[in-house]
Order: sequence, then C-alpha cells, then structure tokens
Amino acid sequence: MNTVLNRRHDVDAIKRAHPLARVVASSGVRLTRSGPSSLKGCCPFHDDKSPSLVIDERDEHFHCYGCRAHGDVINWVMRRDGVSFTAACDLLTRQPARVRPAAAVPRETRTDRTRRWDRLTLAEQVVMNMAGTVYHHTLWREPRALAYLRDRGIPDWVIRRCWLGYADGESLARFLRPRRGLEVAQDLGLLHRPRQRGADPALRDVMTGRIVVPELRGGQTVWMIGRSLDESLNNPKYLALGGERPVLGFERAVGRKEAILCEGVFDYLTAVSWGLPAFSPCGTHIPGDRLGFLARAERVFGVFDGDAAGDEAAARFGADLGSRWKPLRLPDGVDLNDLGLRSHGRDWFFRLLSAARISERSEVCGAPAW
Repeated sequence: MNTVLNRRHDVDAIKRAHPLARVVASSGVRLTRSGPSSLKGCCPFHDDKSPSLVIDERDEHFHCYGCRAHGDVINWVMRRDGVSFTAACDLLTRQPARVRPAAAVPRETRTDRTRRWDRLTLAEQVVMNMAGTVYHHTLWREPRALAYLRDRGIPDWVIRRCWLGYADGESLARFLRPRRGLEVAQDLGLLHRPRQRGADPALRDVMTGRIVVPELRGGQTVWMIGRSLDESLNNPKYLALGGERPVLGFERAVGRKEAILCEGVFDYLTAVSWGLPAFSPCGTHIPGDRLGFLARAERVFGVFDGDAAGDEAAARFGADLGSRWKPLRLPDGVDLNDLGLRSHGRDWFFRLLSAARISERSEVCGAPAW
C-alpha cells in the first residue's frame, strides 16, 4: 500500500492546490482573521464554545488549543473524515483545485511559498547571519527564555552549539537600521509592521516572544523556526519562516551511515544533546525527492510521537526508505523530549536504539519494558 501511495500522490502538489483555509472553510468552519497570517474559528473536533482553532497561513498548518489537534491540510481531512493518509489524498485530488488569482495573493505570500533557503543571495545571507547573531546574544539576556530551555532539558552547550536565540521584538530592527538591512529583513519575513491604528507602527520581529531555532549550513544561518513562550489563540506554538522548509540538522545527518529522524524541534535538540546524528523535518513529512542527503545511510531510525499521526508518518517514510527505515515506537502520547525529561528516559531510549540496531526486522521495533 505504501508503494502505491508513493506513486499515486504528489503530496506537495496536493497541498499547493488545496490551501488549508479553503478546505477548513468548506468543512463548515467559520473563520475570521486574527492576525496578518493567521485565522481562527471554532474547532469541529471537540465541543468548542469559543474559537480555539488557529490556522497559520505561513506554513499551512492548523492547531487547536482545546483538543490539541494539529497538522496540515491532509491531516485535517484524515481527522475530519476518519480516513487514512492515502484516502485523504484521494479525497483531495478528486476535488477541483481552487487557487486564488495571482493578483489577489499578497507579494510576500507568493515569495514565501517559492523561496529556497539554500539559495540565498549574498545580501540575504548577510542579513540572516546578523539576525542569528542578534537573537543568540539576546537569549542570554532573557532569563525567562533560558529558564524555559533548561526546563525542557536543553543544556547550555547545545544552546551555544545550535546557536539558539530569542526575538525580543526590537533588537534586530535597531541593529539592522544603520546597516541598511531593514528592507532585506522584511523581504525575508524576519520583520514586519504590525497592524495598528493611528501612526505608522515601528518594525517588529515576526518571531517576537519566541525562542528561535536556526538551521545552520557551513556555519551560516539559512532558516529559522520559533517556539512561542506564550501560547494563545492568536499566537501559534510554532512559527517558521515561509517558503520551502529545509531539513533542520541537515549537516548532522548528510553522508552518515546512521541517522536519527526526529519529529519535533525539541525532540531534535534532545537528540543533539545525546550526541546523536539527528535531523528533523519539524513535522511528519519530507518529500521523497528531497531525501537524497540520506543516500549513504545504511539505517535511518525514525523517532515520531507515540500517536496515530506518528504511526502514519512512519509508514510514509518506510515507503521511501525501504529496509533501511527503522521506526522506533515511543510510549503512547510521549515524544523524545518528554522521554528525555523522565527518570532513566535517556537510558531507555538507548536500549531501544541498541535493540533496533541488531534487529533485522523492517517493522516497528517493540519497546523494552520500563
């Protein structure tokens, strides 16, 4: 079935042809604008008395702060209709694609959807490096952000090695203004002018109030994703720079004989702290035509959350990677970062990993007892 899925559907094309907000609205959800790139509405997956569903148009994902439902347009159809990943793709491909005319799409949105972060111009790369440096130095002056990272089990040496940062809303614009980098930063999606009444508002970080996790290539910052310290209906948990999302931790995995695929950002940081060759799609999907960096990998261990979405993701990667794919099943409802915070969680994971290394089975490995 997985082979059929791989041949039958172009997942990226399905997502492009069926914008999430349109599919959600067609499901009977009344959406209202809650920010420059976000919409909100009542979640249909639980008894929602006040709007707790948020759609982030930057990365085309939804999140419910009531029932914790989360995902992209395919995950939405899976949950709405109670069908598998394959069936959801079938349902979407049978619907006519409804794409807004180019004139109706804001310039920055069109740019975001086509940007390749591994192909930045010299001026863009300079600004991205400046942003990474400003955010990193700002983090060490923000006790609340440092406390959050440490509470999630991320040691200081990982903060330094991964160049983690914090966007305070003002420091980046102040740093770039005399260096004439404001326009480039706006085009990259780093800065924007919040919608306010009255006078023209000052430029602010798009990731204001977020811990910033950058993707580093050759020591340079090429992309970022931010984790909010304050979750609310108008403030989704994660916010990424738009465009084609790169693999987080690419250089840790490329060319390696063994690699560890982690679902979430903090799962990835946990794996890095354990010295593992980890990478993350910051979600559950990487298009098959972007997996070439794993060509030398003899084994790719998949560490997805212990839930149905994680199982679906494991099956999809199995179709692309074949016998080299070794999914590791975590306890139900637990991700790798959760596991790392448990007593003996690290030891438990390495026992699971050791068992998988010596196993010749291509199916999901059984978990050792606690």
